Amino acid sequence: MLSLVFALLAAGPGGPAATHDIAGHVADSAGTGLANVRVVVLEAGRATLTDGNGRYRIRNLGDGDYRISFALIGFAPAIRRVTIVGTDVALDVQLKRSLIELPALQVTASPNATSVLSSPQPTAVVAGDDLRESQAPSLGETLRTLPGVRSLSTGVGIGKPMIRGLTSNRVLILDGGQRMETQQWGDEHGPNIETATAERIEVIKGPATVLYGSDALGGVINVVPRDLPTADPGRTAIHGSVSAAYGSNNRSPDGSALLEGARGGFGFRAALSGRSSKDLKTSDYALWNSGNEALAGSGALGYHGGWGLVAASFSRRNEKISLTDEDPAATPTQRITSSRGRVDLTVGLGRSHLDGDVGYERNRRREFKDNETNKVALGLLSTTWTGGLRLHHASLGPLNGVVGVSGLRTTFGKFGAETLVPNSVATTAGIFGFEQIETGPWNFSFGARLDHRKLDVENDDELGVTAQSRTYNSATGNLGVLLHVSEPVALVLNVGRGYRAPSTFDLFSNGVHEGTVAFERGNPNLKNETSFNTDVGVRLQSGRAFLDVGAFANRISNFIYTVPTGTTDPGSGFEIYGVTQGNATLTGIEAAIQYHPAEWIHLQGSADYTRGQNTTTAAPLPLMPPFRTTYSVRFEGKSHGALAAPYLLVGGESNAKQTRLEPAEAAFYAAAFKGAGYQSQGYTLANLGAGVGVVTSGNVVRVSLSLRNAFNARYADFLSRIKTIAPNPGMGRNLTIRLSTDF
Repeated sequence: MLSLVFALLAAGPGGPAATHDIAGHVADSAGTGLANVRVVVLEAGRATLTDGNGRYRIRNLGDGDYRISFALIGFAPAIRRVTIVGTDVALDVQLKRSLIELPALQVTASPNATSVLSSPQPTAVVAGDDLRESQAPSLGETLRTLPGVRSLSTGVGIGKPMIRGLTSNRVLILDGGQRMETQQWGDEHGPNIETATAERIEVIKGPATVLYGSDALGGVINVVPRDLPTADPGRTAIHGSVSAAYGSNNRSPDGSALLEGARGGFGFRAALSGRSSKDLKTSDYALWNSGNEALAGSGALGYHGGWGLVAASFSRRNEKISLTDEDPAATPTQRITSSRGRVDLTVGLGRSHLDGDVGYERNRRREFKDNETNKVALGLLSTTWTGGLRLHHASLGPLNGVVGVSGLRTTFGKFGAETLVPNSVATTAGIFGFEQIETGPWNFSFGARLDHRKLDVENDDELGVTAQSRTYNSATGNLGVLLHVSEPVALVLNVGRGYRAPSTFDLFSNGVHEGTVAFERGNPNLKNETSFNTDVGVRLQSGRAFLDVGAFANRISNFIYTVPTGTTDPGSGFEIYGVTQGNATLTGIEAAIQYHPAEWIHLQGSADYTRGQNTTTAAPLPLMPPFRTTYSVRFEGKSHGALAAPYLLVGGESNAKQTRLEPAEAAFYAAAFKGAGYQSQGYTLANLGAGVGVVTSGNVVRVSLSLRNAFNARYADFLSRIKTIAPNPGMGRNLTIRLSTDF
């Protein structure tokens, strides 16, 4: 690959470089120093805050190319590139005042971090107060208000993120960059990941296969933790945060705590979070068997030296999810335990640097026919090892990038009274290169990847599966172009090819699945899914306005989907769902706008729509999200005395009725509703919010209230899987109070 040549030329034979400092002054446009600006050396995972005069210093950095991020509320974020070669570097920065608050950076869509506005690929970042206020029991629900992102839900506890109409194995979930393999066993198996103590969540919309391989055909979601802290030599630093909330609708308390600290280059972080809820209340009744519980903990240790970084982390999450069944007296339940560990290493090689990681994940799922029995109806156990090496070569003029290899091995085993899929082992290896060029008003990105996957399946007489091995190969690539027409305006074009290998579940499932209330039957003749996606867009950011408007067209060959067959399994009485394949086209639009007509008022809105068409059958694709708009007005007051940054928010969302139904889907709904009419009508929800910071003992305690569905509207989300078994199952009026503080 071209990038491999660049990397070898740029790395050179040198060993670890001597250490040096980056220091400077951060000021506003008038030259006044700015305090508490967060300064982050992205490649080194190092961060600090400016002092009262706007001065900062980050010590003990080896030779190399670095990107430095500067962020402060009330100012537009900035990213600067510097090169250290044998000496300290002085870097002074002026930040421009801005009423629009956008995240400072993203690290998921490209190997070298950029701002959200300068990434050719469509991205979104949820961080800070927005992430704190959007916390929900599931990842899908936490992100559901982002343009182009929805949640395919099964009650309260299960929400699979859907990006532009694609979900499940087509959306790859990352935990701090570590690949997760926990949502491939059906619609009701969501990603088991905690977001309560994350620093931010980054979303790539569209294929990201070049960097991440199979399953990133529809997009990537990366839950990014805080960087491990560091302190000056001989100094100790300790800080943390706590948050607590309570939701009135389903009596749902949740809380989180994070403590982190450093002594010189040694850093640690520990976090704990938990939540629970009773049955959800709709506008008419309590939705039976819809509560859930979750408890999660994590820890990390690491050391930053002039030569690089070594860090280790571990997390564990236990969940108990109640599943609403057609029979209100039934109490099917899932219990899920997820454990993840990871070791990261970054080493400087002259001006280049090499980073690698090894990860482990164990996901154990048990499904029970009721909430009292200890007898497992269906058990699924997956154990995954991941690893990768990436060589980030030194900049060659405007060109910088990475060449890397990655590998994955997932072992799956089943247990319990029922059987659904055979035992199997999936092994994947990939090699890739990704380059970026920044020259004048132009930003270019381009990359390519080769992947090989082998699936070994055990003999299973009960399922009628013979022992066999299958291989899947793919070549993917992408090209992105961003043109800064003027300082605030940019035009974007991105084209990419993605792929997804069929999973064991897609190929060989053949049995009763209590969680989906269905008999599920796979298709052993499935081929690789491949896609060709094109994005075009325009972005604008000024001190008072932000606009991001885009359109996409995604053509997918061998699209894998599941439809009801119209027949019933005689043993269970469940509808039989079959997996099939055809070609598909998904097209759509997304728009997000923010505007501050005055300092005290903030207008915000979004709109998105995805149209899915099965071009093989000339029929709509099933489970496509309907048109949606969101809108809000936020009134922001000035701090006064002990009260800091008060605000009042009035907003809502409107969802259209989905009229484009796949024929088998439409027939199933007609039978399920028994002539009562199509349940998922269009609807509008009104939302209110208010908050203020209370200054006490040098800290700020943030207090916020949010009222969702203020008028207690009756509705059923089209992407709710329980809309066919419960009347209008949408959440009724819900008041949430949240307290949080940093120390």
